Amino acid sequence: MNAIRLYVIDTSYLLELFRVDGCYEEYAHVAIKKQFSDAIEKKFSFYVPTPVIFELANHIADIKDSSRRNELAIQLSNTVISCVENGNPWILTPPGKPETIRELMEALRESTTRFANEFSCQKLGLTDTVVILEAERLKNNHKSSTLKEYFVHIWARHDELKSREPDTEPCPFV
Repeated sequence: MNAIRLYVIDTSYLLELFRVDGCYEEYAHVAIKKQFSDAIEKKFSFYVPTPVIFELANHIADIKDSSRRNELAIQLSNTVISCVENGNPWILTPPGKPETIRELMEALRESTTRFANEFSCQKLGLTDTVVILEAERLKNNHKSSTLKEYFVHIWARHDELKSREPDTEPCPFV
């Protein structure tokens, strides 16, 4: 059976990958970069909810060194442009993967409701909520069959968020 892995990426992984000043550790950057390389080689897919991009950009905006801040802002911009134009290196998804503005508003309503009623008490934020909902959506939309087995994981350095992934990842880096 062919195993296919889908990864929903949290801000904490992108902070490490981009080496955002004050928000990364070198050993974690190296480990996460290797994880991405290995997964790319195996042709697995990465999904980044748009709130994660906004959160990453906010961390970049807080960098005191203006040349470093500009360097990372350009790197993020180029990455997002590549995602939009060719789906590489990640697939960017709005909350709920809506096709219309009405569906986007419904997804936002669901996200904020689940945040308020379920996740905020567990110290998970709205962006975390959207990551969890994206993982749930992918799991529901990718059913395993006799030919393909789908696994959906959340890549995050946050234990509580990682514990919400639909399929437990072997040897996770948290």
